[in-house]
Amino acid sequence: MAAFWTVAGVLGTLAVFPYALALNPTLIAQLPMPLPVLVAAQTAQTGILLLLLCWIGLRLGQPLGLDAPIARAMVYRHKLPAVSRRALAGAMLAGTAAGLLLLVLDRLLQPLMPPTIQPLPAGIELWKRLLAAFYGGITEEILLRLFVMTLIAWVIWRTAYKAQLPPHAIVFRAAIVAAAVLFGIGHLPAAAGIWPLTPVVIARTVALNTLGGIVFGYIYWKWGLEHCMLAHFCADIALHVVGGS
Repeated sequence: MAAFWTVAGVLGTLAVFPYALALNPTLIAQLPMPLPVLVAAQTAQTGILLLLLCWIGLRLGQPLGLDAPIARAMVYRHKLPAVSRRALAGAMLAGTAAGLLLLVLDRLLQPLMPPTIQPLPAGIELWKRLLAAFYGGITEEILLRLFVMTLIAWVIWRTAYKAQLPPHAIVFRAAIVAAAVLFGIGHLPAAAGIWPLTPVVIARTVALNTLGGIVFGYIYWKWGLEHCMLAHFCADIALHVVGGS
């Protein structure tokens, strides 16, 4: 099971490379090694890290009911769980709505933002933007929801609630918010490559991504990892395709 999500996460990481290079065309000239060597090294490093984090997340999530039920059934050749069309539609709609809301908020905050460090490339090819959505939808959800949110929920459950079953809802709500804030903070290095890290840039980056993270975390809690991945993917489609970012 951990190997399944490791492969998915590595593929998601590879998918973001064309977009990242298009966003910063001078990056190739600054690379310390040839691009194929860097990609291979990054793939190996990411694979090892993801394997460990997936194993931890899946193991800690079992007593909490945090899981990837569809993938689990496929990997272990069990009967597929009943997949609610309403849940799938809800995840897609919630993700798309979150992405569009973030676009609107981003536009409203633009007058407060400082000038970019360097001109942003215009007209990044659609296929590169589409591929980037797989990184957010798969790899980021493995890192932030399957691992980070599950770990936080498990620690709260074991310490504050003495492993009481069923886990209290506050365990999940606290973990959702904490993981979402870390999700927002984790976007600061990318923001630093576009703007100077002024208080406005920091607040905007953390707040907007935290908002999205709360939506994805709630869906992970209620419907499982696959649904929150779908929601995040739809949000990124709205951001990268509709928003053109």
